[in-house]
Amino acid sequence: PGEIGGAAAEPLVSAGDAAVAVRARARHRLGDVAQRLSTPFEWDDLIVDPGLREGLEDLVHEVGARETFWEKAEARRLFPQGRGVVALFTGPPGTGKTMAAQVTARAMGRDLFRVDLSAVVSKYVGETSKNLRRVLGRAAHTDAVLFFDEADALFGRRTEIQDAHDRYANTDTDFLLQALEAYDGVAVLATNRKGNVDPAFLRRLRFVLDFPLPDADHRARLWSTLVGGLHGPVEASLAPSLVRLAREVELSGAQIKGAVLTAVFRARRYDRPLQVEDLVEGAVRELAKEGRV
Repeated sequence: PGEIGGAAAEPLVSAGDAAVAVRARARHRLGDVAQRLSTPFEWDDLIVDPGLREGLEDLVHEVGARETFWEKAEARRLFPQGRGVVALFTGPPGTGKTMAAQVTARAMGRDLFRVDLSAVVSKYVGETSKNLRRVLGRAAHTDAVLFFDEADALFGRRTEIQDAHDRYANTDTDFLLQALEAYDGVAVLATNRKGNVDPAFLRRLRFVLDFPLPDADHRARLWSTLVGGLHGPVEASLAPSLVRLAREVELSGAQIKGAVLTAVFRARRYDRPLQVEDLVEGAVRELAKEGRV
């Protein structure tokens, strides 16, 4: 009520302004355990296959519909716990997991906070679960989306018990399971290694969405979209080269983004229009980072 009253004292024009004002007043609650990420991307910026897009839209819809749904007595009786919406985004690096979290948070009308794992994961027994409970407890009253990047570091598999350390580590995992199940907010976990996530966590997730490397068609759309966005309309003479690059050079979305940025700066350096040689040089640099030629 205090936050609503404080927001109402501001010069508001619309309900959207009121929502922004209330969100701004709640951001301080997470303190230094999470950093707010900007959410500039919209659905059209996210180039993924239709099945993945459908899953992301289902996620956004469930978050928007959940408040009234869980007010039903029978729904609350059948689900005394597990009313939160927790999603896992899996896939190789650079396939759009963070961007998808930004897109969906924007579509939900919520802030996105990336949890600082260095402030949560501890080598001391019991500290990790205590830190996570602190984060989840604060987040429960912020109406925000929590984003756990490299989530396998926090939600890793339990191991066979060989010594006392393994027993304590497994106990920590059990506490994490309980904390996640009791959380009734919205969270997105992202990992490059789905196999490292404990299966017990997977069973408690509402959504598990895979982000594969883009195929040739998606790469062509990425090349065209990014060149158009960073440089300007794609010239007709350059379009066939973009299609060929997409077909012959396997890159992730993030790598294509880096390659186009390199190409644009090269063209600006020589004060000339963007050329295919600039794009090839950008692709070569991205490949070299992985030791590929």
